[in-house]
Amino acid sequence: MLFNLVMTETYEFQAEIKKLLNILSKSLYQHTEVFLRELISNSVDALKKIHFILLTNRDINDPEVELKIEIWLDSEAKTLIIKDTGIGMVREELINDLGTIAGSGTEKFAAQLEQLKKEGKDKVDLDIIGQFGVGFYSVFMVAATASVITKSYKKEEPTLHWESEGLGNFSIKEDKREMRGTEVILHMNEEGSSFLNRPRIEGIIKKYSNFVPFPIYVRDLKEERDAIKAAKEKKEEEKINKVEEKKTEDVSEEKKEKEEIPKPVNDTIPLWKKSKNEITDDDYKSFYQFISKRYDEYMEVINYHVDGQVQFSSILFIPKTPTKNLLQPDTEYGLTLYSNNVMIMERCEELIPRWMRFVKGIVESDEIPLNVARETIQTNRKIRKMSDLLIKRFLRELKGNAEFHPDKYKEFWGEYGDFIKEGLVQDRIREKRLKNLLRFKTSKTKDDEIIGFKDYLDRMKDGQEDIYYLAGENINRMKISPHLGYYLENDLEVILFDTPIDNFIMMNIHDYSITEGEGEDSKVKIYKFKPIDISEKVDESKDKKDEKKEKKKEKLPKQTRKFLERVKEIIGDKIVEVKVSNVLHNYPCRLATPAEGPSSSMQRAMRYWTHVKGTDTFDIPRKIFELNPDHPLIRDLIKLHGDDPKNTKFEPVVLQLFENSLLAEGDLPEPASMVPRINQILEMFITGKDEVERIEPKIQKILKEEEKEEEPDEEKGEILEKVEASEQKKPSSKEANLNKDGKLIVDVDLDDD
Repeated sequence: MLFNLVMTETYEFQAEIKKLLNILSKSLYQHTEVFLRELISNSVDALKKIHFILLTNRDINDPEVELKIEIWLDSEAKTLIIKDTGIGMVREELINDLGTIAGSGTEKFAAQLEQLKKEGKDKVDLDIIGQFGVGFYSVFMVAATASVITKSYKKEEPTLHWESEGLGNFSIKEDKREMRGTEVILHMNEEGSSFLNRPRIEGIIKKYSNFVPFPIYVRDLKEERDAIKAAKEKKEEEKINKVEEKKTEDVSEEKKEKEEIPKPVNDTIPLWKKSKNEITDDDYKSFYQFISKRYDEYMEVINYHVDGQVQFSSILFIPKTPTKNLLQPDTEYGLTLYSNNVMIMERCEELIPRWMRFVKGIVESDEIPLNVARETIQTNRKIRKMSDLLIKRFLRELKGNAEFHPDKYKEFWGEYGDFIKEGLVQDRIREKRLKNLLRFKTSKTKDDEIIGFKDYLDRMKDGQEDIYYLAGENINRMKISPHLGYYLENDLEVILFDTPIDNFIMMNIHDYSITEGEGEDSKVKIYKFKPIDISEKVDESKDKKDEKKEKKKEKLPKQTRKFLERVKEIIGDKIVEVKVSNVLHNYPCRLATPAEGPSSSMQRAMRYWTHVKGTDTFDIPRKIFELNPDHPLIRDLIKLHGDDPKNTKFEPVVLQLFENSLLAEGDLPEPASMVPRINQILEMFITGKDEVERIEPKIQKILKEEEKEEEPDEEKGEILEKVEASEQKKPSSKEANLNKDGKLIVDVDLDDD
């Protein structure tokens, strides 16, 4: 320790401080503005301590002074001053708490209070933040020199002046400060000069410290000096007119009186600290706009408090409409996180799952574990517990609206239904609860009516054991789908799924269960999901299957068997097989998915992936071409083929029926072949010709020539093969993975493609 002529004592920082100072001041924080948050938090700690002492002891320095924080900025002097009327510090505290990272006055004081509680003293609400020594050194990101002038609440203690450049040492000397508390004076460096701006300072206060329990006042000293100078100049000018002098002085005094009533920048009572009965709709609206940075209305608010294994308060908002950026895969999301009313993280993703990213709001708790810089939350058991409780409460709110306020839930579903579907794909833990929130149209719903699985079960016919569904791309097109024929005829309701994400859902969920009865008599009833576009399933072994198929064919009239063979010959390898079906009702034909192959939902999902990737390499798996022998068109075709197997009308009609079925499935046939064929069929119909020219071979020849022209040369082909092989080795975030149960787990993009 060294002494100079003015009794300034210079101290070396501890060895570990020298090593850490540069890291703390330059690299610790993600945003330089947090230095102000740290200083305000330190002032709040000091004010809480003196507030506690004043409850039992008034024999201290300045017992009647207002508990407050003041921030003075001066762009001319390049200084920023943060003042409080808190507990102040003595020499030993200055040395230990501002010269040692681990030596935290706050930690010691909290330990003292814990001891008071153990001794049976009155319970106190002292939610002290952080570690003083660490946060304080963030000032050297913006300040060339920092001074701390402090006067303890103890009457016999002198005012002290601590100063450092944040390098290797600090000095302490006695100073003059009449009022109790601490004053931090920052001489700003070049980077820090940008903070000498009143709107910016007030913005930082509102962002991080808007809800601390003590008022924060901001003064711009240069602005005040300029105002005083302008007022004096104006007064001198007004003195010229003696008649108006008195009147002008009165007005000036009135203005001055109004200006001298300071208003705090912050709200000292956070919304989450108020009773729910005290909070008005306007309070919620203002808070929603503050926290979400939006100026629209919210759809729903959830005010939720927990006092149990973990303690926290939360206010969650569902906006009226989602923002477009929510559909982007890299969208930032999360709830704003507060610790002891100080904002710690603006978007904490650990508190809600990705599918809830449309939710805005805050969580406040004094149990949140923080790292040394408060910039990154350490995900631990308590954080996970908070998240689990928040999600449960959110789902309970949605369930209540779905059951008791269907119109309200319908509005929610219209805006956010795809996010719930995304959750059903990604969140296996909450699958059952999310299933109950699904809403959809069916073959029986009218206009904009939507129902859930429970509604569907209530409307099922006696004896129905499965939940029937059809996945497609357009509700209106699905309602006239040939797959629906049998079900419409037999008054069986079919769920209609019409969005890309529906295909991912039906790849991952296979049944829906309900509990019937109560108590010991209760039992779980499981309903399987059954796609109606699948061909009849045969469970026998291959030999028995082939045998059964042959027997079934033998039962068909010879003319029909010959007809089916000819249809398969015409369509070729584009289909697995041709067979007759009794589920088509008024429709002539359909393309059905083989029972053993990938479902139509999986096929659509794979096609969606290739579209997202920007490739056209996905080949539609072959299907079964089913024909209705009772339909007039098929019946006449069978007769036409039986009467004249070589009739040239037969081939274009069969091909057109096949491509009509492709269109019904949402698959676009080759226009180059389809259009001439349609023209030929129209010509046959109008002219009544019995024989027409076979144009199909000509069309196929043209198509093959076009394909040949588009083929890459050998060298380019080799390059493409290498690129494709390389890409196949790289895992993609959009590619599918199978879990241990064989279910497909995917990350879903919700682009409006």
